[in-house]
Amino acid sequence: MSTIKKNWMKHLLQWGVLLAIIVSLTKLFGNKTADPEAYCPFGGLETLATYLTRGSLACSMTMVQIMMGVILTFGVILFGKLFCGYVCPMGLINELFFKLRKKLKIKFIKIANGSVADKILRVVKYLLLFTVFYMTLSSSELFCKNFDPYYAFATGFKGELTVWMAAISISVLILGSLLVDMFWCKYICPLGALSNLFKFTIWFVGLILFYAILVFLGVNISWLYLLIAACVMGYLLEILCGNPKIFPFMHVNRNEEKCNNCGVCAKKCPYHIDVDKLQKVKSVDCTLCGECVASCKKEALTITKCKSGKYLPVIIVVLLFALGLYLGNKIELPTIDVEWNTEKVEGVKLETFEMSGLTSVKCYGSSMAFKAKLENVPGVYGVKTFVKNNKALIKYNPAQTDENTIQKSIYTPSKFRISSPANGVTKVKVITIRTENMFDKMNVNYLGMQFRNTGKKYYGLETEFACPLIVRIYMDVDEPVDEKFLKSVVESDVLEMPVHGGDFKEIKCNYKFVKLEDGEEFVEMRPYLEKMFNGFTTEFQQRVDQYAGQNQEIYEIANENYEKPIIIRQMPFLSNHLSTHNGIIGVYLVLNDNNLPAIQIKYATADMNPDKLWELITMPVWTITYKEGDVREEGAKIKFEEKGVVIPIK
Repeated sequence: MSTIKKNWMKHLLQWGVLLAIIVSLTKLFGNKTADPEAYCPFGGLETLATYLTRGSLACSMTMVQIMMGVILTFGVILFGKLFCGYVCPMGLINELFFKLRKKLKIKFIKIANGSVADKILRVVKYLLLFTVFYMTLSSSELFCKNFDPYYAFATGFKGELTVWMAAISISVLILGSLLVDMFWCKYICPLGALSNLFKFTIWFVGLILFYAILVFLGVNISWLYLLIAACVMGYLLEILCGNPKIFPFMHVNRNEEKCNNCGVCAKKCPYHIDVDKLQKVKSVDCTLCGECVASCKKEALTITKCKSGKYLPVIIVVLLFALGLYLGNKIELPTIDVEWNTEKVEGVKLETFEMSGLTSVKCYGSSMAFKAKLENVPGVYGVKTFVKNNKALIKYNPAQTDENTIQKSIYTPSKFRISSPANGVTKVKVITIRTENMFDKMNVNYLGMQFRNTGKKYYGLETEFACPLIVRIYMDVDEPVDEKFLKSVVESDVLEMPVHGGDFKEIKCNYKFVKLEDGEEFVEMRPYLEKMFNGFTTEFQQRVDQYAGQNQEIYEIANENYEKPIIIRQMPFLSNHLSTHNGIIGVYLVLNDNNLPAIQIKYATADMNPDKLWELITMPVWTITYKEGDVREEGAKIKFEEKGVVIPIK
């Protein structure tokens, strides 16, 4: 007998969640961003644990994910494993494989609850739980990504996964689910293990309090021992008890007077819980999925003691999800919260100021890079970063420094090429504007892209530190200067940045236009191009000395695309590859006499010639030396299609 009609809300929510995931990942309706872990509670709990033990957030996890983990915790404690029964796509996949097995008439393996095999298999998910949290807390990187089947499928095997781990876990998911009912959820899923531990609330809270008391008393005990104790305790409670006594508060009730002991409810239970023999179903496996309730013809089963209680799980799930979203957007933990050299200012009242618009501060790694810059600023003693809002709180001694000095010390003047002037343009016009919330090096790039999207004749941007920030705009001499238009571009809320595949990535901007400075300047084309050009120079000093006074030439290949960042990033690899060949003196990226970006290679004619040089740079495989003893054969980093020209050195 199908239970879909009576348990329609559960099936509607399950399939709705799966459909939402598919729509998001396939961008069916043109959505521009798709994060397969956007609402992952397990990743959120890993991140929260990392923050509590290391003072930093794992990767670039958001507060929404963290709050989903917190909400899941309290949801399990108060109501039960609703996430497993109503939201998790892995649970639905297990159910679908169960139906597929019946259609294909595949013989299944029945593992009775409480049997030796059942007890042995249940340890697997606790071993995985320990491994996931140990590796995550040790590295601040989410280890579950390495093998999570959902993450592997959602990213098309292109995410931060380990292919062999993902392949094994997917094989276990498919084969296990075909042979054993709810195999993954019951025996493998580490989130299932953690949820079961939360169900034994008194024991779990008692263990946390015991650990906290030891730390408070000065006992130097690592978080590792707490993790081991939690996993061992969870496993032992599951196999020895299996039925939490107090929490959660919501469970399936059986009315013994109405029940005719037909046993259908136990057969319909995905976990084969003996529902027909219990007055209150408090099994650690129960997810309140409602299949037993829907199968009962005598209406002897209810969730809580209310007949309409069968609707409560879906309602609670939706409300908890909404609460997680709300809190996740209202609360933010710092990605890093660190101090240094505070012993030098004991007794001194330190002050804090907020620095916003830090677009490049977007994860743990970039936060640590920002902290490294601040450590070199005299008078600064700490920083908290908030990657969601791209801001930082900087702690400093007002007797040693001030806000303006700190910002100036860490600011890097930037420039950005918006577009190339047309042939025949001999000079450009320069105007100056003042802006705020643009103290990050990436902000100039984003603002430049905003100007590029206007389609007007703007050529470049250049910044200079000041409060407010000085931004010079290089533009066509005939392009009108419209302050109102400039303000609208600067204060655009969202940048639609093109990404690979023809899609767009939305980047939120919060720049403020302050004013347009009076006056205009005009700059000749060559000085402007030199100012905006990012060159590259590497010379091999031993060869410079070796070939001094001998005949030398330059081999030049010009291409307008050589000023692109992707080429500039590959120049060190080119010079590294050529450095092992006699006759090569230096490698450069310059603006040539025709105002074109050009790669130049200086060589001594005694040991090198243009034909041999062309052969070296067009080799399909380059030899790259990373360090002594680490020499690798790698695919060519730059593709050369047209031969260059030889320039004699006088």
